[in-house]
Amino acid sequence: MKLFQTGFVSSGPAAPPVGEASAYTIRTSLTALVLVCVVPAMLVAAALVAQNYWMQKEALYRETVVLARVLTSAMDREFSGIESGLRVLATSSDLAAGDLASFHQRATQALKFQMASTYMLTDTGGHQLLNTLVPHGHTLPSAVAPTDIQQAIATGKPVLTDLFTEPTSGKPTLAISVPVVKDDSVPYALSVGLSADRVGDILKRQELPEGWIAAVMDGTGTIVARTRDADKFVGKKAAGPIAARVTTEREATMETLTKEGIPVVLSFSRSPMSRWSVMVAAPKEMLSAELYRWIALVSAGALLAVGLGLGLANRLAGKIAHSVRSLIPPALALGNGRPVEIQPTRLTEVRAVGEALTQASQRLAHAQHLAHHDGLTGLANRVLFDALLKRQLALAQRYSANLTVLAIDLNDFKSVNDLYGHSTGDRVLQTVAERIARSIRASDVAARIGGDEFAVMLIGADLDSAWTIANKLMANMALPFPDKLPRASISVGIAVFPESGINAAELLESADRALYDAKRSGQMEFDRAA
Repeated sequence: MKLFQTGFVSSGPAAPPVGEASAYTIRTSLTALVLVCVVPAMLVAAALVAQNYWMQKEALYRETVVLARVLTSAMDREFSGIESGLRVLATSSDLAAGDLASFHQRATQALKFQMASTYMLTDTGGHQLLNTLVPHGHTLPSAVAPTDIQQAIATGKPVLTDLFTEPTSGKPTLAISVPVVKDDSVPYALSVGLSADRVGDILKRQELPEGWIAAVMDGTGTIVARTRDADKFVGKKAAGPIAARVTTEREATMETLTKEGIPVVLSFSRSPMSRWSVMVAAPKEMLSAELYRWIALVSAGALLAVGLGLGLANRLAGKIAHSVRSLIPPALALGNGRPVEIQPTRLTEVRAVGEALTQASQRLAHAQHLAHHDGLTGLANRVLFDALLKRQLALAQRYSANLTVLAIDLNDFKSVNDLYGHSTGDRVLQTVAERIARSIRASDVAARIGGDEFAVMLIGADLDSAWTIANKLMANMALPFPDKLPRASISVGIAVFPESGINAAELLESADRALYDAKRSGQMEFDRAA
């Protein structure tokens, strides 16, 4: 082996003096120094990129689940309103008297005020006696109605059918059916037909992020409505894994392919009122594009750091070594989730790395905050509210303490967005959130559940205390809004532990039920769930 030394070349093999370390060239030493400076920062950056990717992935999972639940709730509200109108029509005096001609005229007039396609009257054998698509007295289709509609007669309960082809219009249709009671018997089922297009209109009214897809599926996994390519896929089964799971599970999240073959993160949620489900899919390219961008940024930063290090290492070797070592504690603090403190330095490169660590720490803290708080109002989000509610329920059960949940919803908030725009709507939501926060105690928890829905957890409050706070909320909302914003009235539902429920799901469901009872009454009052 040849040994090269500075200043001369030996004429033959030689060994270093005993006790003296092997010599390195300046280039080798500077290269090693640059690597020592850059590699730790690169490892930290790579770890941050990986952590950011997984956090974004988890956030996307949560967002699709939450949006699926929101859309399911919106569809439930629409269908509940239609069912209520159908129940009223089923008690028509014309129908009770058997005057189908007058009832046909009444039902035809009712269509003007509904999003329905048709009204149908079916007997116990499944044969149509009346269909508003066919003039009274004309021949009706001979096809027997779906079994789901006949179940409304057999069980005496409302039914939401799976998708079927309506024989008169020949279009894919969803039907809501209610029993018609006459002389203590159920001789008929009155149904309202909703074409797939009408269901799709409900779905499209919900705002989705760019590139996202939402769909409604019936109990068999058949697509009823879709925000993209509805004409192509309505009436067909959902993609294999989705159709298989939607019939057996109430809610799930998965990574799969859409009918178009697009890789997506997909969540679905089944309606608690029926067998149909809402699916929300976000394209996976959102995650990969962000990951590639961060990899490019980290790679570019690495190349820049190496270039600067090689250029300035000879003069600034000592300063760089000292400054880089000063970045180790902040890097460890960042890895442990503690605040990052960067020591001042005059070296631009080291300062840039320190600022990157500080920004990463701020982004991490901000991401953790966003994961548990609503970005618009600053209130707790559904995830944090559910966690806190479960914790307080455990304490309330252990110590027999009081606990009350308020469900709050803005009345006719859609009209605010329609008349004044979403920017004004957002400011109204922020004002409402501020007034809710000011109306409760510091120990209580207020949250924005989604859209114009809020929830409040009153710790240690009984029903009378909750009623007092709810009245205070109503009074505060009645005050003029700042900056000439349109006023927003609210409806409130109250659920009390343990009378209204012993777990979080039961309490929230009771509060929601009380809230919707109050909204349906059309009065500014509180419905007691207990």
